[in-house]
Amino acid sequence: MISSRNRGTLGFLKLGLVAASVALFLATALVYVSQTRQYAFLTATIRSSGWVAYQAQLEFVKTQAEFAKLAIVPSALGMDKLMLRLELLRSRLPLLYDSDEGRVLSDIVDTRGPTQIFEARLDHIIEAVEKLDPEDGGTARVLKKLSDELEPLGEALQTILMQSVAYNQEVFQRERALAQRPGALPLTMLFVSGACLAAVLILQSRRDRLRLNEVREAQAGMAAMEENLRAVIQAVPACVVVIDPDTDHVNFCNPSAAALVSQSLDDPAWPRFVKAVREAAGEPSTRRWGALSMGYARAPGDIISLRGQVGTVLWERRQQQLIVLVDTSQVRNAELQVMQAAKLATLGEMATAIAHELNQPLAVIKMAVTNARRLLDPLPGGEPVVAKLERISAQVDRAKRITDQVRRYGRMPTEQLLPFSLRHAVELAAGFVAEQFRAANVRLSVEADVPAELLVYGEQTMFEQVIVNILVNARDAFEEREERESAPARAAREDGGPGPEPGHRAVQVSIGLEKDHAVVSVQDNAGGVPADMLERLFEPFATNKSTEKGTGLGLSLARSVVRDMNGSIVAENVGAGARFTITVPASLSKTARDAA
Repeated sequence: MISSRNRGTLGFLKLGLVAASVALFLATALVYVSQTRQYAFLTATIRSSGWVAYQAQLEFVKTQAEFAKLAIVPSALGMDKLMLRLELLRSRLPLLYDSDEGRVLSDIVDTRGPTQIFEARLDHIIEAVEKLDPEDGGTARVLKKLSDELEPLGEALQTILMQSVAYNQEVFQRERALAQRPGALPLTMLFVSGACLAAVLILQSRRDRLRLNEVREAQAGMAAMEENLRAVIQAVPACVVVIDPDTDHVNFCNPSAAALVSQSLDDPAWPRFVKAVREAAGEPSTRRWGALSMGYARAPGDIISLRGQVGTVLWERRQQQLIVLVDTSQVRNAELQVMQAAKLATLGEMATAIAHELNQPLAVIKMAVTNARRLLDPLPGGEPVVAKLERISAQVDRAKRITDQVRRYGRMPTEQLLPFSLRHAVELAAGFVAEQFRAANVRLSVEADVPAELLVYGEQTMFEQVIVNILVNARDAFEEREERESAPARAAREDGGPGPEPGHRAVQVSIGLEKDHAVVSVQDNAGGVPADMLERLFEPFATNKSTEKGTGLGLSLARSVVRDMNGSIVAENVGAGARFTITVPASLSKTARDAA
C-alpha cells in the first residue's frame, strides 16, 4: 500500500516536471517574440530620431531664408512670417533631447548642450524682432546682424543631422546582417536544454524516493518525541508558555500557566501577561535562569512574585519563544519581611545611639547659651552677642528635633488605634524631609486649616511614614522629569490647575475638615503619574523607578495603613502634577469640645 502511494506521488512529480518544462519553453518563446518586437520598435524610434533632426535643420533653413528676404525688403507681413519661423524653430529645439526620439538621439550625439545654448539666444532674437519697425531704415541691418548670430545654430544642427544619418546607416547594415542569420537555432537549443532539464529532474526524483522514506521515519520519531515532551510539560508544576515571537500570541500553555492567567488562550489577560514578561526580561544577553524576576497581578490586589527565564525553542517545527516561570511569592514575601525587620532593627539601634551620643552635648551647649545670656543681660552693648546666642540656641533645638524624629521612626509600631493630633503628625513628617527638599531645590509648604486639637485614630508613626513616602515620591518625580525633559521643554511648560505656583518646583500639603472626616492633600507640579501606572499605583511592586530608588512597596504600605485607620487614599493627575488625597475619620479632643 505504501509502495503504491509512493509510485503515485512520483508519477505526479514527473508530470509536473514535464509540464514545467513545456511552460518554460512557451514562456521563453513569448519572451523571444516580445524582445523582437521591442527591438523593432527601438529601430523605428532610432529612425524617427533622424527625422526630428532633419525637421529642425529644415526649419532653420526656412528661418534663414525669411531673414534674407526681409534684409532686402522689410515688410510687416514678412516680419510676421519671420516671427512664425522663429517660434517654430524654437519649438523644434527641445524635441532634440526631451522627446522619445530626442532621447534616443542624445545617446548617439550630444544634443542637449548645443541646442540649449541657442534656446536662450533664440528667445533674445524673438524679442528683438518683435521690437523692430519695418518702416525704420535700420531694420535691414539689424535683421542681417540677427541672422549672423543664428548661423552657428545651423552648423550645430547640420552636425547632429549628419551623425544621425551615419548611425541610421549603421543600424540598417546590422539589421540586414541579422536577417540573414537563421532564427531557428536559439529555439532548438532552448528545446534541447529543456528536455535535458526534465531528464535530470526525473533521475533526481528516483534518488529522492529513498530520502523521502527516511524523512518520514524521522518525522514519525519526532512526533513521538513531541508527544512525550508535551506530557512532561503538562506535568511540570512550573508555568510553561510558548508564544509567537512576531505577534506575541500564545500558542501553548500548561495547566499551571492556565491557572495563573486564564484557561482560554484568547483571553485578553494573556497579552497583558506577555507584555509584563517582555518588560521584565530585559536584553537577550541577560536571559539566564533566574534573571527574569517580576510581579504579576492576577486580580486587583492579588500580586504574585514570579522568577524564571525566557528562551528560544523549536515548537511545532517553528522557531518560537519559551517562557518558564516559578511562583516565588512566599519566598519573596518572607525576604521582604526579613529585610524590613532588619532595617527597622538597625534604624532603632542607630536612633538610640544617636540620641545617647548627641543629646548630652546638646544639653551642655543649651545650658552654656543660657548662662552666657544671663551674664550678658546686665552689660551694656551686648545685643549683637545675644542675637548670636539666640541663633545657636535655635540650631541646638533643631538638632534635638532631628534626633527625636530619628528615634521615633526607629520605634516599633503598635497594633492599637490610639488618638493623635493630625496636624502635629503631618508637620513632623514634613519636618523630617524638609532638609531633603531644600537640597533638591523644591519648595515644601504646609497649610493647616484645622486646629491642633483635631484627633485621628491610628498608629502615629506609621501615618507619618505614609506622608513621608508620598513626599519622597514627589521629590523623586521632579528628578525624573528633569532627566526626561530638555531645557526648552521645561521653559515652555505651563501649569494648568490649582496647587503649587507654576514655574517653581513646589509641593503643597493641605489639611482640611469635611464634616466628620479629616482630609490631607499632597499636590505637586512634577508632571503627574503616567496613565498606565495610575490605575495600579497602590499595588505591591508597582513602580517606574529603578531598583536603586524604590521597590514599589511604599504606596502599597500607605494604603494598608490608611485602611487600618478606616480611611481611604486616592491619587489623580491635576494640572501639571499629581495629587494624593487621604481621608480619615476625625474628632476634636475633649478639651477642644469643652472650650467650644
